[in-house]
Amino acid sequence: MTFEFLVATRYLRARRKQAVISVITFIAILGVGAGVAALVVAMAVSAGQREDIQDRLFGAQAHLTVLPSGPLPIQNYREVAKKIEEVDGVVGAAPHAADGMAIRSGRWAFVSVKGVIPELEEHISNLTQTITQGHLTDLKGNTIIVGKQLAEDLGVTLGDRVMVYGPALTAGARGITPPSVSFEVVGIFSIGLFEYDAHLVYVPFKSAAYLIGHGDDVASNVEVKVSDINRTTEIGEKILKKIGPGYVVSDWKELNKPILQALSLERLGMAIAIGLIVFVAALNIVAMLTMMVLDKTRDIAALMAMGATLAQIRRIFILQGVIIGVIGTLIGVVLGHLLSYFADKYHLIKLNPDVYSISYLPFHAAPVDSIVIAAAAILISFLATLYPSAAAARLQPVEALRYE
Repeated sequence: MTFEFLVATRYLRARRKQAVISVITFIAILGVGAGVAALVVAMAVSAGQREDIQDRLFGAQAHLTVLPSGPLPIQNYREVAKKIEEVDGVVGAAPHAADGMAIRSGRWAFVSVKGVIPELEEHISNLTQTITQGHLTDLKGNTIIVGKQLAEDLGVTLGDRVMVYGPALTAGARGITPPSVSFEVVGIFSIGLFEYDAHLVYVPFKSAAYLIGHGDDVASNVEVKVSDINRTTEIGEKILKKIGPGYVVSDWKELNKPILQALSLERLGMAIAIGLIVFVAALNIVAMLTMMVLDKTRDIAALMAMGATLAQIRRIFILQGVIIGVIGTLIGVVLGHLLSYFADKYHLIKLNPDVYSISYLPFHAAPVDSIVIAAAAILISFLATLYPSAAAARLQPVEALRYE
């Protein structure tokens, strides 16, 4: 144990006549701990929300989408999907026929129609888990699966029929009209995101291709599921090399950029607002060390008279602040993780699922976030020691002992 550390820890254990300093030290530790715990919990809420939204997004889309670079659709989509599945890191690939169309069942709505092949769709999205009524395997022939909000808007339920009109115009006995198909509702899904629940429907691949006017031998895109969502850019580049020119790749981050940016800004604002608690705790450290310097003037002078250097005196008070910061940070991190764990496990904060689409507030404390928070708290505690330690080092032994 070094001389500076020994003196620093001895000063923190104040005697009875220095009870005020001891109380301030305790308050400073609690302040740092409370600030760190609040930040850990806040970041856990933010991470929980992000993961929840990601899970919901993957209920409607895959991790990567392969699109034709030109106006023509994808030819030989089964062969393209097979090549994509050979790429390292790819879990599955499924073609889609997709476009915007109109739907009617007494009322009108404009929707995004996605034509899928059910046996392939199960491998690339979480659609099966989002279906609250019916089954994905029922999607055959002229059938349709609609979102919960859209079903409410149209006033339809299982067994009802809806008319879907394609975007293209064709000439017939009634003149130039868009192609249309009458579908039976065989499923209702609920992703929990209004944009999808109110404007997305699923139909069999051939039906969507007919409405678009492409024919069932081409696809609008091929969606891809990967083993690691953090490697989508790298895997996307490998896919393009594998299937050759004429294609572009978009990952889920690009497709949902506005949502992810909003979450990032919310996370930053929350961190800044709650981080002020740690700043206030740092002011407590400044006040405590300043009082310590005034109280220990005679001791500091005696140490300097016995040969202690200015650097050693400075380090004594820096160590006091850092010790307070470290103890408070450890308490805060442990407390924050415990609160997050129990709040998530026992669903302590209930929500109205009809309003928020989830029944409780998720808490997911990430170790990386905790490490960053702990490092920041200790750094702030260190910075708070600079002024008091410099003031202690400026003391002159003769002046300090003159009236002793």
